[in-house]
Amino acid sequence: MNSIQIQALVRQMDESIRRHKGLKKTNKAIFRQKVVEENQLLYDSYPAIFEMHFEGKLDSRFFEMLKLKRQVELGNMTQDQADRLVGQQLFDHYVGPVVGNGPPPTNPMSYEDFYKQFNNN
Repeated sequence: MNSIQIQALVRQMDESIRRHKGLKKTNKAIFRQKVVEENQLLYDSYPAIFEMHFEGKLDSRFFEMLKLKRQVELGNMTQDQADRLVGQQLFDHYVGPVVGNGPPPTNPMSYEDFYKQFNNN
């Protein structure tokens, strides 16, 4: 599956979560069942992405990685280059500050805030 298709599945899951948000408060088990049923392809193909999104843990790093995946798909960079870039970013965020090689980490932009920057309403 390409990066655009993965992003589309995540956006589809957004709709399911919104559609059933009332159940989230009243019956979490049925809420989860409905979201899984409506997003079976994402659940089966990318369970880690599904779970992170379901738990509200997706952030701007997800979009950064999708963007890199797209660059690999278009032939603008190799998988190795993308892997090295992600590795360096993770090192800079988690390891560098601990060993004194960088500023303290900043929190990535939340999933909701990421999409808010594109909506003018």
